[in-house]
Amino acid sequence: MTPRRTQSSRQPYPREDGSLLAAHSLFPSHKPPLSDELILKAIDVAFDRTGRDRVGSVRKVTKTPPELVKSCINHLKKRTDPILGPYFYLQCDIEEIFELDAIPHEMQRQRMNMGVFYQYLTIELMRKSLKSEKSNIEAVWDGAREGDVVAEIKTPGLKPGIRIYTSVKKSSDTVGGQDVPGVIRRLESIAKEEKNIT
Repeated sequence: MTPRRTQSSRQPYPREDGSLLAAHSLFPSHKPPLSDELILKAIDVAFDRTGRDRVGSVRKVTKTPPELVKSCINHLKKRTDPILGPYFYLQCDIEEIFELDAIPHEMQRQRMNMGVFYQYLTIELMRKSLKSEKSNIEAVWDGAREGDVVAEIKTPGLKPGIRIYTSVKKSSDTVGGQDVPGVIRRLESIAKEEKNIT
């Protein structure tokens, strides 16, 4: 028995020819562009926010070699098999363990922070833009997950405008090709659950 496919209804706004993408004309460029001063202020705010937790407290950062060792040991305890892990790491020199685990783990943490920075930078640039009288941005805020941004955009010829659900990625290979449909489905499900919007 084959599973039934559910019909999804497309919202009635113009699209690029032969594509599901919304027409570029719905999102006119901000004119005049943001000044360098406003862009630098947005970068400062985004950078500061990246170093804080959800309640605004400064996030603890590993600053010394002993702290990095402790972080590495905690990571190894959480991630490795309780029997094979210690046996394997006993065969390695301390320097090798750091090359195998601590350095890649710390690099991955920094990459995640960079992704969060781009999310906050996107939000701050849009917030700076919406203060202009000619801005097409009506509101912008954090999405449901880390990296998500939700924005309400005034669109020429459409009332009300469009609410956009996005997931900000730091580079084109952050999400592999096979993962893109999953990201889109997740954002669509969030959009469908929203209340009191058209």
